[in-house]
Amino acid sequence: MKFSWKALVVAPAVVPLIIGTLTAMADHHGKSPLLPFLFFFVLSSIVSYGTTLFVFLPCLYFLSKLTSLRYPLVGLLGIVLGVATLLPVDWVCYQTSGCDSGPPQGTFYEYLLRSWCDPVDWIFPVSGLITALVYWFLANRFCQRSEVG
Repeated sequence: MKFSWKALVVAPAVVPLIIGTLTAMADHHGKSPLLPFLFFFVLSSIVSYGTTLFVFLPCLYFLSKLTSLRYPLVGLLGIVLGVATLLPVDWVCYQTSGCDSGPPQGTFYEYLLRSWCDPVDWIFPVSGLITALVYWFLANRFCQRSEVG
């Protein structure tokens, strides 16, 4: 799999664009939806671009040295890295969810099992899947186009 700057710029922006749009539509109540859109777009872009640059691309490079990359494997990598990105966020939530902002009763593992049905927790693996597949498709498309032209 070849590296593509265009895919690197576009792929991590897809999920923040979706998240920003959904939160702006759901939360503006007659007010301007621009501020909620920008807030959630910037916040999710920081996570998306950081994870793509420092986690996804190195893992994708390492995986490409071991095997031939196809979209199911790249999608699985995106899901696994999405879950890996979720774990520190859940750890912070666990540590601050008890009495007086301390850890609650029970273990972190029990907290993960209880919070698995939380829709916010599903954003991370789904976002990893979307970002990984968009990057894979765009990188292949841009690299094929540059080889032909």
